[in-house]
Amino acid sequence: MLAADDTFSGASFYELDPLAPDDLPETLEKDLSFLLHHGNFHTLSHLDIPPPLRSEFVILNPGEPLSTSLGTLEKLLAEGRFLIAAHFSASILTSSLISPTDIKIIFSLFYTRLACLDLSGNTVLAAQESKALEDLSSAFYYIDLNLESAAADNDKDPEHEQDPRHIVPWPLRVLAVRLQSIGFGDSRRSIGGLYEIGLEARREIMRSEATEAERELWKQRLADLGVRSVNALIEMGDFDAARRSLDSLRMPGPESNITKLRKALLLLRIGDLDAASQVFGDANETKEAALLKPLISMSDGRFADAVAEWRILGEDKTRTDGALVAQNLAVCLLYIGQLDEVFDPHIPYTYLKGHLNVLTDCLFLVSSAP
Repeated sequence: MLAADDTFSGASFYELDPLAPDDLPETLEKDLSFLLHHGNFHTLSHLDIPPPLRSEFVILNPGEPLSTSLGTLEKLLAEGRFLIAAHFSASILTSSLISPTDIKIIFSLFYTRLACLDLSGNTVLAAQESKALEDLSSAFYYIDLNLESAAADNDKDPEHEQDPRHIVPWPLRVLAVRLQSIGFGDSRRSIGGLYEIGLEARREIMRSEATEAERELWKQRLADLGVRSVNALIEMGDFDAARRSLDSLRMPGPESNITKLRKALLLLRIGDLDAASQVFGDANETKEAALLKPLISMSDGRFADAVAEWRILGEDKTRTDGALVAQNLAVCLLYIGQLDEVFDPHIPYTYLKGHLNVLTDCLFLVSSAP
């Protein structure tokens, strides 16, 4: 059993979406037991992983508090052990630690399961498991807070009534759009789904009772959907439409460095290395811009150059993305036939013991982040 230390409390699983409702009042409770069935989750195996890179699955101790298990899962995620985390997420979801009405933690763990499967190269499994959510636009997933407040305030002004609110955290909704389109074999479903939740984001921006902070968050979400729409077009193989959409994207306010990096990664996927290299312009001293240089080298097949570039980043003790740097360095070492160096004690290779596919997926980890 992997012990969670004091650094990992599991609190992040209650913070997936700051705008999602907390535990619902008894009159509005939702029974999510259909998401807790063992049959929803595929059996995972690491037998296809070379033994030197293989880690044993973590076994859930049903006698320990939920907070301890969540802390353990948090630690697995911090170490980039996505396949192990996917397995452990399902173990918690199907255990007696979870109540069917604990909507916040159930959705957070379900999101973790799907995201970790996707990041570990098991996107097809994630797509199949996402079907358990069924139709996220159905009335079941909405609550009418006006009904709850009516009993306490019979004189409530109808003009200030709230629209029904969705109970599923935004990151899970966005991820499910993509995965369900894969699971149902309909690539255009993703574009339609993103457009649908984009309309909701626009309504939230216009909602009169929304705070300025909430409006800003919804604007950021709407801009993120634009980037994801480009990614969906790339996955459909429509590179021309993807490039046109990418060129027409408009962000609220100045573009952040992370947004620029996401755009650059999409350009790499399209195959336009020259355009990707120019995204940051003169602002090439940022930590995000530094990531782009070795990624371009990898995309261009210059893995020896990328090794040197990743090593420079790995020596920067101020960076907080050591797992991503280490994983991509290992990928390059594998490509140039220097497998022994993957286990060099001076390289933080503990992050590599998840699934080999994770290493390749890290190329576009940032572009798929919620």
